[in-house]
Amino acid sequence: MPRKWQHQEADFLDSTLTIDPSVSDAIAKMHDVPWVVSHRGEWHSLPENSIEAALHAFQIGADMVEIDVQCIADNTLVVIHDDTLDRTTNARGPVKDLTATELAQTRLRASDGERDSSLTDIRLPRLAEMLEELRGKCMINLDTKLREELDDACDLVVDLKMEDQVLMKMLINPSADGSEFLNCSWFGKVPFMPVILDAPRGQLAQIASRVVGTLKSPIVEVQFQTLEDLEALSAQMAASGTQIWTNTLDPVHSLNLSDSNAMSDPELVWGALLDAGVRAIQTDQSESLRKYLERRLTK
Repeated sequence: MPRKWQHQEADFLDSTLTIDPSVSDAIAKMHDVPWVVSHRGEWHSLPENSIEAALHAFQIGADMVEIDVQCIADNTLVVIHDDTLDRTTNARGPVKDLTATELAQTRLRASDGERDSSLTDIRLPRLAEMLEELRGKCMINLDTKLREELDDACDLVVDLKMEDQVLMKMLINPSADGSEFLNCSWFGKVPFMPVILDAPRGQLAQIASRVVGTLKSPIVEVQFQTLEDLEALSAQMAASGTQIWTNTLDPVHSLNLSDSNAMSDPELVWGALLDAGVRAIQTDQSESLRKYLERRLTK
């Protein structure tokens, strides 16, 4: 599978590894080159949501790395998924209560932190330092849960002049149209992907079209209740050139289209999604999805 950019073979911590990771250019090419999106980085071998896991994900074939963002007590943005520190770090308690002093002492647990994972020497990263480490190396998807954190993260991206390396996203209520974002200072500067997860059966295409039309979104993330809903969405989005992103994560997927099933039969999962018009798949199996895409292209 031709990559959208090429890089030299290097250790995944090699700071000289550079690319031209333009989100806008990559979206324009998605019809021919679907994205492999690594969920929280390559956490099977490195701590999830770490700089090291993000760099390694790119090294093994991911096009984009999804990471989670939250604020600590002094409003510094850090990269962590859970509301608490318990699972993935050596600290305890809510992320929002973590102080700057405590942050400097907080270390990540190996892998996803489950099953009594060992403690590593890798620090819980601030978003600013992670963005700097990933500058020019890979596309980044920032997942925020709170509106104020979305605004703060976007402002940071603009300040760092990394607008076209980052794709922001946030959940949109199916009854809304996304117009609340139009007056944000960052809107139109940082690429933004609306996320639609709870559309009633038979209404996904209609709801997504309303949101995409309001936001002029080049890409939308969805869950769907039937393949017919997904195919209807694909037909609707083709008219506007909007691309479709979905997840095959075992905890978050549609129907039975999960990573675990894809490992047994990738054609029935990843192939079905591509055939239905999906052009970005977020996965915990980035290397396997990349190899599948390479085989599919050469058939």
